[in-house]
Amino acid sequence: MPYKNRLSKLQSQLKTDSIPALIIDNPTDLFYLTGIELSLGRLVLTADDAELLIDGRYFEACSKTSPVRTKLSNNQDISHLSLQRVAFDSKFTTYHAYKAISKKLNGTTTLIPLEAPVQKIRAIKDASEDKALSKAANLGSRGYQYAISLLKEGVSEIEIATELEIFWKREGASKPAFDINISFGANSSMPHHRAGKTRLKRGDPVLMDIGVTLNYYNSDMTRVLFFKEPSNEMKKVYLTVKDAQEAALSLCKPGAVVGDLDRAARDLITECGYGKNFTHSLGHGIGLDVHEYPILRSSTPFKDVILQPGMAITIEPGIYLSGIGGVRIEDTILITESGYRNLTNLPKELHILEPSEMRE
Repeated sequence: MPYKNRLSKLQSQLKTDSIPALIIDNPTDLFYLTGIELSLGRLVLTADDAELLIDGRYFEACSKTSPVRTKLSNNQDISHLSLQRVAFDSKFTTYHAYKAISKKLNGTTTLIPLEAPVQKIRAIKDASEDKALSKAANLGSRGYQYAISLLKEGVSEIEIATELEIFWKREGASKPAFDINISFGANSSMPHHRAGKTRLKRGDPVLMDIGVTLNYYNSDMTRVLFFKEPSNEMKKVYLTVKDAQEAALSLCKPGAVVGDLDRAARDLITECGYGKNFTHSLGHGIGLDVHEYPILRSSTPFKDVILQPGMAITIEPGIYLSGIGGVRIEDTILITESGYRNLTNLPKELHILEPSEMRE
């Protein structure tokens, strides 16, 4: 199992950064490091030791499966460890939780805020995560093809979203990775639209931003197709987004700088006259969370992040014309030793829905 290796990497990071101890409360980080699902727990790490504090609900199970020493502690009190300085995740720990920790320590320990201390380790996926992400992406792509088969004039966005969720769960998924975005017509100009009662009509763009959680790991993809012939402007928008994504993908390899990817896509869209209509980042990391480190943008604090083998990211440029429609093309890719592998792996040619693709 990979958990001891992940713990060792984090402990080495603590030693390198001269951090004497770290407490981790984030359930996703706890699962990443131990393989145990906990709604509440605390992992305490030093450079050469680790202890998992859990309450009575989890004690028996954790005692059998935890890769580190387990201690029963209903309030996750760390005062018994006699630490002089201990870091915590300032991005996760609330002020209320911080005060509770401080009160238990009674002034004997200095608390050091660190922003998401596990994020950079989680950004580099190991072999087991590679497989999990690939399986989730495959199921996501199959879901997209299933959703296409349900399209017909008069069907509503929410009907497609509901049927897609049922399909995924029948195939073993735990849930959609996020609220399913099925957008018909002008709704596709809103990047975070959620499926509603709008019904499909001739000439509509159909934007599907969808993802699924399978065995804890997430997929994320977006495709746009057209229900009958689109307008000339929407054709131009589609081809511009496709070219922008290809410009960014062509740079995806170890050593590439995140800011350069974002600029490559954004500059092309701007040159085609749609710069103001690309309103979000180029993409993001993905794994146990849908949105992980790094965010792909050409501004601080992420613009200088360097891509490394094992990073899983999305590339998703878009153009959105208010009241008309929008286009976003999104793939999840894995950075390899020599370039990248596309986990989404679906066609991206301009797609006008044919009657043969629809169910009776």
